[in-house]
Parts: sequence; structure tokens; C-alpha cells
Amino acid sequence: MNSLVLLAFGILLSAKPNPKPDLVDLEGLHQNFRFDMRYATKDNFFGQVAYPEGRCILRRSAAQKMVEAQNYLDQNHPGLSLYFKDCYRPNHVQHILWKAVVGTPKARYVANPNTKTGSIHSYGAAVDLTLTKRGDKEIDMGTEYDHLGKLAEPRHEKQFLKEGKLTKNQLDNRKILYRAMKKVGMKRIPNEWWHYNEFYSKIVRKKYQRLDIPFSAVPKNKPAEAKKAPKK
Repeated sequence: MNSLVLLAFGILLSAKPNPKPDLVDLEGLHQNFRFDMRYATKDNFFGQVAYPEGRCILRRSAAQKMVEAQNYLDQNHPGLSLYFKDCYRPNHVQHILWKAVVGTPKARYVANPNTKTGSIHSYGAAVDLTLTKRGDKEIDMGTEYDHLGKLAEPRHEKQFLKEGKLTKNQLDNRKILYRAMKKVGMKRIPNEWWHYNEFYSKIVRKKYQRLDIPFSAVPKNKPAEAKKAPKK
């Protein structure tokens, strides 16, 4: 191995991770994106305002996948838009969520921020979303976003279809979202039809660090390039 190769190898080993992760605001990245950031309101499963403003922020690589997923929808399901509910969640906000549910049955649906792993949302690599018909309402997924119960869990879908608790149309709608996310490499979790990670959880935690960067530190895009989704 020559000296130049050794030098280059040494530089790679000594390189430090980027201290400022590349976070971007999704509003403005695609004209067909829609947003309903529930944790900036009281209209959520824990009934408290947790975010200072309703913004959908992700790592740039994950944000690019969302653009590609919307392009897939535009080509294969014209008229449907990705409808974002939750994206990057600063770690201090995860503490707010945990404090609101700890000691209650709802705690099983919230990652404990006091552990080594915490929530994938706090890595900037997770997104909660559904689909909406532009200018209309959310399409029927069988449950509302953040439904606390087995009806929202993809692993039980076949059982509930057989029992008549979910319809074929509802599962077909979930499949449209799933296929759009799968097409760009996003990974669904088994207990929430709306939640997707940029990679499998273990890979996210190995590749990225948990973040506590405030929304205010992430530049906003031009709002004229995107439209807000109508309320239900």
C-alpha cells in the first residue's frame, strides 16, 4: 500500500461526524405535499400542544425519499397527496410526550426518551403520514391517525379483514401508501400503518444520532410552493 493510500485512509479514520445534521423543511419541496402537524395542536392522542409550530422536518436523505414517493403517486395514483402528520421530533419534545402518558396505558405507544434508543422520530429519520385527495379529505385507512389499538396494526390486517372489522377498500388504501413508501426504500413498522422509517430501526440508530435541534434552527422554504391540506 503506497503512502498516498495510507494518507487517505488515515484521513477517513480521523474524520469526525458532521456536527450539524442536514435537516430540511418539507414544505415547499413538492407542490402536492399536504400537512396536518397534530402535535402542534391539542388534536392528538395526549391532548397537549407539544411543538412550538407545525413543521415537518427530516434529514435531507429522508426528505428526498418523500419527494420521490409523491412523484410515484403522481404517476400511478393521480390526485393523491402525501399528508404528513409528524416528522422530526426534538428529543426534549419526546420527554413532553412521555411525561403526558407515563403511568397510563398510552405509555406503550410512546418511546421512553430516558433509554439509550428513544424515538426514531428524534433521529430525523421517521415520518407519520397518510393520503389525501387534493382539495378533499383523507382517504379511509380503517382507523384514524394515532389510533391506539390493534386495528391500526398492519400485522393484524388479514385477521381483521376476515372478521369484517376492516374492509378490502381500507386495506387497498393502506397498500397504496405502503407501495409508495416501499418504492423509495422506507420501512413500515408492524404496529402503526402510518409510521415509516428511513431504514430499519437498528440501522437508523447506528447510522444517525438522536437530535435535540430546535425547529427554529432549520431554515424555512418558500411557502408559496406548497399548499396546506384542508381540515377533515
